[in-house]
Amino acid sequence: MQAIPGVGRLRALRPGADAHVGVLVDAFAAFATLDDELSPLEADLILDMLRSAFPEVDHGWLGRRLQRAVRNPRPLQGLAIELKDSFDDAGKLALGLQLFTLVDAAGRSERNRTSFEVFMRRLGRPDYGTAILWEMRGDAGEPADSDLPFERLVFGRDGADVILPPAASDQEFRVYRAGDLILVRNTGIAPLWIRGRSVETGSFLRMRERQPLVVPGWTLSHEDLMFFLDAKRTGNTPSIYLEEGDAGLTAERTRGRQSALRVSFGLLAEVEALRDTDLHAGSRGPLKKGDIVTCRNHERLGDASGFNLSINDLRRKATQSGRRFRLAGDRQEYLVSNDASALSAGDLLLGAKLSPRTVLFIRFDAQGAEGVLQVRESNGPILVDGVQVKQTAALRDGSLIRLSGSQAVRCRFSEGFLDEERTLIESLAVEDLIHDFGPDSRALDHINFEVKRGEMLCIIGPSGAGKSTLLAVLSGQREPTRGKVKLNGIPLYERREQLVPFIAHMPQEEALNPQLTVREHLRHAVTIRRPALSLAEHERRVDSMLAELGLQSIARRRVGSPGDKTISGGERSRLNLGVDLGSRAEVFLFDEPISGLSSKDSEHVAETLRSLAREKIVIASLHRPGAPVLRLFDKVLLLDSGGRLAYFGTPASMVGYFRDACEELSISHPSVTAQSPLGADFVFDVLETPLSTIGGGSNTGAVRRFPPSFWQERFESVDLMQSLQLGGGPVSKLGEVKDGERLPVPPKPTRRFRAVVAVFATHFLRSLLSKLRNRGTVYSTCLEAPLLAALVAITLRSSPEGAYQFSTALHIPAYLFLSATVAMFLGLTNSATEVLRDRPVLRRERNCQPGAGSYVMAKSTALGLVAALQCLAYLIVGNHFLEIDGMLPYLWLWMTLTAWTGTAMALVVSSVVKTERAALTAVPLLLVPQMLLAGALVPFREMNRGLFENAREVRDRGGVPVPASIMPLRYAYEAMIVAQATRNPFEAERLRLQRRIDRARAQTELEEPMSEQQAERFDLVKEGLRRLLASGASSREEALDMIARIRRISTSGTRIEVETMKVWPDNDPKARPASEFFVNERIDLLVREAETFRNDYRNKDRRIFFHALKKPIPFMTAKTGKTANEYVERDDEIETQRYCGIVLALVIVGCGIITTIIISRQNRQTK
Repeated sequence: MQAIPGVGRLRALRPGADAHVGVLVDAFAAFATLDDELSPLEADLILDMLRSAFPEVDHGWLGRRLQRAVRNPRPLQGLAIELKDSFDDAGKLALGLQLFTLVDAAGRSERNRTSFEVFMRRLGRPDYGTAILWEMRGDAGEPADSDLPFERLVFGRDGADVILPPAASDQEFRVYRAGDLILVRNTGIAPLWIRGRSVETGSFLRMRERQPLVVPGWTLSHEDLMFFLDAKRTGNTPSIYLEEGDAGLTAERTRGRQSALRVSFGLLAEVEALRDTDLHAGSRGPLKKGDIVTCRNHERLGDASGFNLSINDLRRKATQSGRRFRLAGDRQEYLVSNDASALSAGDLLLGAKLSPRTVLFIRFDAQGAEGVLQVRESNGPILVDGVQVKQTAALRDGSLIRLSGSQAVRCRFSEGFLDEERTLIESLAVEDLIHDFGPDSRALDHINFEVKRGEMLCIIGPSGAGKSTLLAVLSGQREPTRGKVKLNGIPLYERREQLVPFIAHMPQEEALNPQLTVREHLRHAVTIRRPALSLAEHERRVDSMLAELGLQSIARRRVGSPGDKTISGGERSRLNLGVDLGSRAEVFLFDEPISGLSSKDSEHVAETLRSLAREKIVIASLHRPGAPVLRLFDKVLLLDSGGRLAYFGTPASMVGYFRDACEELSISHPSVTAQSPLGADFVFDVLETPLSTIGGGSNTGAVRRFPPSFWQERFESVDLMQSLQLGGGPVSKLGEVKDGERLPVPPKPTRRFRAVVAVFATHFLRSLLSKLRNRGTVYSTCLEAPLLAALVAITLRSSPEGAYQFSTALHIPAYLFLSATVAMFLGLTNSATEVLRDRPVLRRERNCQPGAGSYVMAKSTALGLVAALQCLAYLIVGNHFLEIDGMLPYLWLWMTLTAWTGTAMALVVSSVVKTERAALTAVPLLLVPQMLLAGALVPFREMNRGLFENAREVRDRGGVPVPASIMPLRYAYEAMIVAQATRNPFEAERLRLQRRIDRARAQTELEEPMSEQQAERFDLVKEGLRRLLASGASSREEALDMIARIRRISTSGTRIEVETMKVWPDNDPKARPASEFFVNERIDLLVREAETFRNDYRNKDRRIFFHALKKPIPFMTAKTGKTANEYVERDDEIETQRYCGIVLALVIVGCGIITTIIISRQNRQTK
């Protein structure tokens, strides 16, 4: 349909947007009903073609439009005339091929043939109709390829265009192409499998992109068929050259000196040996120079070392790769053991303590889907598909190697890996379950049932019947008021920590991130749930899950929000369901997995659940499932209002039970009267039968005729009577299990260091990608932060007189305060809703026990990096406007640390609050008090005296109010002030020289004589300091060069160099002191004043002085120094920047611990 001109452009149309859509639907319906009835096969063909042609159109509307066309068919001649001028010849040919599939499905009668010929004649191309009938009906012999207006490719035995493997001797099919349409027709005696559907002999099916066609021994893709069709049409045979080396085989597009083989691809492959080699091609080999072998595409290249690869796979790799690529054969080898000491890198380590010590060697061929098992060591019996093995055994795809009753290895050769399966949970039983939300609010009332391994249970019931509550109780997340949930006979809530890792719960809320792709969702989910596996194993499992869910074609597409429509509702539901498929869980609980989906999508999701239930326990709650969905379940549990059990049994027996209830209770139902098929809707109608004769007439809105307690008591009575009849006496529905017969408590999964790192990396990557791909983050980093910096800097760019100069700038302290405030604001706003938004994911992963600590650390790190980028953008702009030089690394460090502090505080808030509004409301509550008590907006000496301890002595002398001691912003602001005062290029060099002088003086005062060389250097350093203070320059660059030169010559130069050093430019009126380029007077004044207060001899006690260069260390006292270094550096003091950094780091760590504790408690909470 996509090949028809004009139709391909209708993909995005909605119902009624173009008349051609309706005409095409009418044409399909008319051909399908030529025999006066519409079979399920015909309806499926039509819907498949319509969905392919109009993927964006509401499928429900297409179905309704088709129903109308079937009920009121239009004449074919009139439809052909309407379509005649709409399509060109290529479109008419594609339309004719697809219409014939309906003619063929309706029956090969003469009437149908005539109708098709007349339609094609009225369409303007009778020759197309004749050619299609000639090829498809074969009445006048086999037409030649040149006689056909469309392309044809024959797959089969000898004489076919493409030869199939010997294992597919019963298969034969033909492929037709018209434009983009690829149509497959089965002409063999055995069925084909396309897109998981069986195509019987003589049937047709359209091939779509990225869909497999499966025959024994070979799987063909849509891309393979396109290649073979092109090769037949053009005759082109692309080639590659294989080189042998120490690293294995390498393929090149061009011939090189080391090339060993040339392989040309086409309908048949040609392999030419360019030199002697050990490689085999098909049945020939080793090949010698000059040998030319013609191979079929399913045949293989290999050598004695075990390398083995099919010609078709080699061509695929050449198509998908670039100029050069390495080859790895399909044959793989694994050493498998539950003892880590017996394995090396790349081998498969099984879970310990589940079976006796075992060492197995497995070699398998992924393409051939077969392998061999060798038992190297085993302290217990080994069974392959139920048969005990002593030494070796042949394996096939799907074989189960059982090591014990609780552990096995599943051979998934076709998917390229082995999978450990732990048979840990054999049954889930519920005994007399009651749950109350309050004194008069019962959610579940005396629930009893049991589900065995391999069974699928469907929980149905009206809204508010307690379906979601029951699933929460079964998942270990809500402890019931009374009763027990037992796994293997072990009470769940008595051994919760050991048992919940084997339960996966998918609640109604969606756990998808709009910024991540489909593949990333599955990769992250597998890593969180199975962190001990290798990265390559994770990728293989993701590939398998994508294929199982049918999501390969959208694997790299972002999920987006539900309103974005980047993926369909069915695809979202399958992805949301598939997130848990990679876990080690034994029990899967799904709450409304098909809610809001079309009937077809619902069936696809239910089929996925069915495939999952082969070795697991699957329980799903559904509102009103259709009959096709309900038939897929083994058992059904019907809940009525108030959480009362109305029925438990098989779906078929449930329908029979309520049909008998209709007869017994005289309930009239039109479906029973008409003997129509009965399903869930019938059950709900009977369950909620209204009092229909009130006041002499029908009253469907009246109260129910039978209350929920009636159906509960009726089922309990019927169930009891059946138990008595079967067993001759009262029999427990769940049976009595002796303690000795119970399976042991499954061991709690252990976490190794590598697994912890994998979980952390996954959380980090998920958080970082979510932020970086969010447009709001990009706008904040690239626009908000720079614009805010420009606004602040331009406003504050002011000097007392004349042009702006950094040294006399009035508002550098204000700029530093606002910078710290902006950093805190960015940290708070970036993170205030993060945990809140992740709550669906955290709830989904709580049973996996990945650890809240890893999540909090990863989230803090990712958000801290984002904030660092925002702070860097802010400082680059702000420092440029205010001419702050040489301070970018230091100020960026403090802004980043401040933003990280804000992030940690916001994560605590986000983990506590319930709504985004509450989280955002908390931002000003956290920020405003810090701004007030930071010491910038209001100087501490002007604040309320009641905020100080001993206000009379400390308030006016650099004291800090008590509340300011717990304000992180105050420490960030103080650290930035001190950093600007001491880390600028001028002061940094001055302080280095001053420290050398102080050490030398201390040595003299301690009566430690200096050597002649030391005395000489002491004098040179003093002279260097004097010249530094007297230095001048015309520009910042000259000043930086001057400062560096003075320091170098003072510390390592000669006296002549120091004394002749020129420190001021000659005859330059623009020259000014070098310090004015880097030292701001306001900053210098704040620090000098604080140092004056700190060094005042009148200070009686050690205390903190705001903006001082050092802070007293709590609980330490000064010691008398014995060396020069001890004399200068006091033991009871620490540098202010280090002190403030430690305080901020403690806040970050403390908030992280609090967040971890809160999330951990929420994960363990069951009340």
